Amino acid sequence: MGSAVVVGAGGLSAMAVGLSASGPPGTTSIPTSFGQVRVTSAQRQSRLSGEAGAGHGGHRVAGSSSPQPVNMTYGDHLVLRVDAVNESDDDVLFSPGQIRVRPDSQPWLVVNRGSDLPAGALPAGGRASASISFLVPSDAARFSVQFDDMAPGSPPLDLPLPAVAWRPGYLEADHA
Repeated sequence: MGSAVVVGAGGLSAMAVGLSASGPPGTTSIPTSFGQVRVTSAQRQSRLSGEAGAGHGGHRVAGSSSPQPVNMTYGDHLVLRVDAVNESDDDVLFSPGQIRVRPDSQPWLVVNRGSDLPAGALPAGGRASASISFLVPSDAARFSVQFDDMAPGSPPLDLPLPAVAWRPGYLEADHA
């Protein structure tokens, strides 16, 4: 079930996805200052081709090394699908930049490299869904996800992450 959410000039345009208190394993909605947010899916893919990191049957072994880009950026690509619902009576600002990932192999948070949803106003009663892309270290075996609620005095919220699916192929083969 879905419907379109459209906000005027410079606003937000997204496909809405209904949220429930729970969904598939790992996709529990977390209460926010304005409503709720959750990660509904996660996919990972190598950025470069090569046999490093390949396991039995072509499946990748989690946490193994894959070829690293020459520009010293991270070698894997992680895409999260995130849904948000504004249950408040006011429009709120919502941005994919409020979502950050922490790989278990690194002490810092990783910000996104892009999203299919621009930052903008999420109208009262509105719903939004975004695919958010991150570059992550190839040696990371697990991730945690944080949402910056941006409410005064509100600490970042930990979002449950569903199982990360390995996507066959290589990102660079699909993107120049």
